[in-house]
This record gives sequence, C-alpha cells and structure tokens, in this order.
Amino acid sequence: MGRRTTAALLAIALGWAAARAAEPPSARRISLARALAIGLRRNRTFAAARFARAAADADADVARGAMIPHLDAGENYSASDNPVQVFSDLLMQQDFTANNFALNSLNQPGFFSNFQSDVTLSFPVFAGGRLVAAWRAAGFDAQAARWREAEARQRMEFGVIRAYYAALLAERRVAVVTRALAAARAHLAIARDRYRHGLAVNADVLRAEVTTGALEQQRIEAASGVAIARDELGHALGAEDQGLAPLEHPPELAAAGNPGEPLPALMARAVAARPEIHAAQAGLAAARQNVTIARADYLPTITVASVYENDSEMLTRAGNNAGVFVNARLNLFNGLATRARVDAAAARLRRLAVLTRDLDEAVRLQVSTAWRRLDAARQGLTVARRDVGYADAALKILDDRYGAGLAPNVAVLDAETAREQADMRLVGSEINAAVDRAALDLATGAEPYAAEAR
Repeated sequence: MGRRTTAALLAIALGWAAARAAEPPSARRISLARALAIGLRRNRTFAAARFARAAADADADVARGAMIPHLDAGENYSASDNPVQVFSDLLMQQDFTANNFALNSLNQPGFFSNFQSDVTLSFPVFAGGRLVAAWRAAGFDAQAARWREAEARQRMEFGVIRAYYAALLAERRVAVVTRALAAARAHLAIARDRYRHGLAVNADVLRAEVTTGALEQQRIEAASGVAIARDELGHALGAEDQGLAPLEHPPELAAAGNPGEPLPALMARAVAARPEIHAAQAGLAAARQNVTIARADYLPTITVASVYENDSEMLTRAGNNAGVFVNARLNLFNGLATRARVDAAAARLRRLAVLTRDLDEAVRLQVSTAWRRLDAARQGLTVARRDVGYADAALKILDDRYGAGLAPNVAVLDAETAREQADMRLVGSEINAAVDRAALDLATGAEPYAAEAR
C-alpha cells in the first residue's frame, strides 16, 4: 500500500508540473471595475457612439443658426469690354462723366475693371414654421443620440462583463481538467502497481491510460481556450495590446447567486430607464416636427435683407450704395409634391409610433426572459454545488475500495469522469449566474454595480 501511495503522489506531482508547463503566458490581472473603466476609455464601438452624439449636437446648432440673422461679406472682380457692363460699372463707381456719353465710348468702351465689395444682412421673417420645427427636430435627434450613446455604453459594459467572465471560465476549466488529469495519473500509477503485483489485469492499466490521454487532450484544448478568451477580453476593452486577464476570485462572482428583485418591479424600472425607449420617444417627437416642416410648404416665406455695396476700379476711389429688400414667395402649385411630402412624413410618424409601442413590449419580454434565466441559473448553481459534494464523496469511496481490491477499475474511472463533469457544471453555473445577472442589468437599463450593493 505504501508503494501505491508513493506512486500516486509522484503521478500527481508530475501532472501538476505538466499543467504548469502547458499554461498560457502570464497576463496582468485586473478587477471587473478596472475592466469597465478601461472599456469606457478604449472601446471603439462606444467611442463611435460618442462621436455620433457630438455630430447630432452640432446638427442642432446648425438648425438653430438658420433662425438668426445672417451677415455675409462678398468680393467680386470683373474686367469686361461689354458696353452694358462697362456703363453699369461706371455708374456704380459713381465716376460717370459727360465724356462717357460719346458714341465711340458707349459702343467701344474697351476693358474696364471693377472691384465690387458688399456686406449683406438677411433675416428670415416668416418661413411657415419650417425653421422652428427643423430646430426642434434636430434637438430631439440630439436627445436620441445621447440616449443611443447611453445604450452603447451599457451594451459595451455588458460585453466587457461577459468577456471578463468568459476568460475566468476558461481558466477555471483548465483548473478542473488539471485536477482531473492529476487524479487520473494517480489512479494510473495505482493500476500499474497492482498489475505488477498480480492484483489487477492489464486491461485496467490500458483503460486508465486511455482516460489519462483523453484528459491530456482536454487540457491542451482548455489552455488554448484561455488564450482565446483573453484575446476576446482585450478586444472587448479595446486594449488588445495590454495582455489583460481577470482576477482569479472576483468579489462580484459570489454575489451573483444572491436573491434578486421581483419581476414586476424590474419591468417598471426597465420601462422608465431603458435608453432605447427614451431614444425612440425622442425620434417620435422629431418625426412630429418633420410633419410640420412638410406642411410649411403650403405657407409663404418672407425674407428681409439689407445690402451695403462698394464699387471701385482700382480699390482706391469708390462708389457706395445701400438697399433694403423684402422677398416673399408662395408655392401655388408644384405637382402635388408638397402633399406627397406631408403624406410621407405622416407615414413615417405612424411607423415610428408602431415601433415605439413594439419596443416597449419587447423590453418587457427581455426583462422577463433575463429574470427567468437568472432564476434558473441560481437554482442550477445550488444543484451544481450539491452534486460536486456527491461526486467527490463517491470518488473517494471507490478509490479506496479499488486500492483494497473491492471495486472494479471501471467504477473508479466512471467516478473520476463524474467528478470532472460535476466540477465543470459548477464553474459553468457560477459564471452563468454572473453573466445572467449582467444581462438582467442590461435588460432593465441598470448600471453594473458592486457586489456589496446587490
């Protein structure tokens, strides 16, 4: 029995050494809160949403600028021997003399230069409500963009949380397989020792060899999964070059299995907090303004402009003039295009109203689904913890009985497989509960928060 124990310990030591050698390269471990902070700074999808919000804010400023007076300056230069143009330029320069009435000068004036400088102040007095409605619509679009930015931030945070726990799950799978591989090698050493002493058949050794080889293959695949999961975490953070990994025991993980709020309260919170709903409501308000813009074509447009003009031949002595102009236009008939624009804007408004209503119901469904999945994950976590205890106890009993020659080899191997599967279900259940908790936060529009607050 002492020799078998020594062989088992040696096999375990060799197994752990091989596991260490197969581990992926070391990485800098960060907390979940730190990962979220990095994502806020470096995630490219969220950065794109920020730029979209900034562009929408700028578009609102453009629409506002259309309602205030415009002041423009212009400069034109002409050099022409066109008789009418030369006659007009001489008058505007206020340099016309009696000699310019000579027939030869009128018919063949020669090239004449004119520098025309002007300053124009214009103001839209009335545009049928089009400009005000456009400004309001742009403001609602900017509100929608801000809510879409909030949505992008929440989705980014959920993506970071999911990638963070996926990397942790990959590491824990490696640990489970490593532990199972060490146990399998220990059992293989015992089987070989019993075979050498004539207490077991060679089939026991061969079967243990096969089990050990399968676990070695799982170990290779699990180690590869760790590298892949860490790369995906880096991509979710926008920090692919940092070599980051999750903490081995993040405090938030334990809190994911705690009881949550009742479903009706979460639904009420989601309807009030989800940024998608607020963005849809802002888009609906903008669509109402677009109907007003389309109807404005039925009304007149009145613009007032004041112009000061300076004309000179050589930018020295100049003639000056000024004027005030009022322009009014009314669409009398345009082939029913205005009616078609109004109908199109109204149809888009009705479409957005239907989609907004559907979004409200979809949010309720998402909350219900996320809540039920989290509830199932929590119950599954309880079952998984219980099963690990059962599998561990069963393995210890059968291992001892095999060493005493009271249990067959296949029973021990089956018990080892059951223990590995129970361990895998446990680590998977722990991660699933944490991810489902984050999914419920996303569905209700809540921010990820510390475990102590849950």
